[in-house]
Amino acid sequence: MKNIKKIGRWSLILSIGIASLSCVSSRKYNDLLEQQNTCASENRDLKKANQDCNANLTESKALNDRLQAKMNATQTELDTLRRNYILMAADLAELQNNYKKIDAEYKSSVSGKDALRDQLGRKEAELAEKENLLNAQSAKLAELQSILDTKDQQLNSLREAVSKALLGFQDKGLSINLKNGKIYVSMAEKLLFASGSWTVNPQGREAIYELGNVMAQNPDIHIMVEGHTDNVPLNGKGDIKDNWDLSTKRATSIVRLLLENKNIAPSRVSACGRSEYVPLAPNDKAEDRAKNRRTEIILTPDLDELFQAINQ
Repeated sequence: MKNIKKIGRWSLILSIGIASLSCVSSRKYNDLLEQQNTCASENRDLKKANQDCNANLTESKALNDRLQAKMNATQTELDTLRRNYILMAADLAELQNNYKKIDAEYKSSVSGKDALRDQLGRKEAELAEKENLLNAQSAKLAELQSILDTKDQQLNSLREAVSKALLGFQDKGLSINLKNGKIYVSMAEKLLFASGSWTVNPQGREAIYELGNVMAQNPDIHIMVEGHTDNVPLNGKGDIKDNWDLSTKRATSIVRLLLENKNIAPSRVSACGRSEYVPLAPNDKAEDRAKNRRTEIILTPDLDELFQAINQ
């Protein structure tokens, strides 16, 4: 009887242990299932963000190509007008010399007076027509040149304002350059981000806010933010798959900071990631790879007025 009681007690203890183990496993399973669902949701969000970034990149590149094409066409038009102006000025000088010669012949010849008068009249009419055409071409050239000069002055003033606002950061990996009718504000990785991160550090946020204040006062300037990396592959863990992801997320982070300034219209701003494919230097040295890890903010003036003048 004693043995039977002992066996009963051990069976009861064993049953309670098995039931307890089953509860723990079920709880862990539910936790893991919840983590899996969370990861799946985050993965879908990242895929959508990547698709949006790619769409922004395509649209921004198309806009940049159109602006560059229009600028090239404008330059060609200006060159043609300058050549025509020079040719017409030479024609005008030749006509004036001919006019003087005919006038002298007319005055010195009595018998050929009527013929010379007719010839002189034709030359005067031709001269007047050439002068009118030359004046029209000169006026159009002057108008286009005035618009270009205004844009150049605007860019120079903007460059000075940006340089003044960011003066305290220019020894910390920041440079400002004017080329191809645009202002390039280049910021090194160390100024903005920790390695492999797209979260802007406090010093970088301060620089972006200062730039945003200048942009708020220049509402006709378009803002393109480009993220660049070196060619060192990422491990693909976490939220970042590769350098495309990192460069795009960094560009988007800068755009979001700029748009915290409510005086900057979102329609003026675009972001794109360029990954490792637009390097400043070969990626064979540590210092050169550091140069390539950068964010470029490209400021472009509105050229609608210039294109309207050309079309007219």
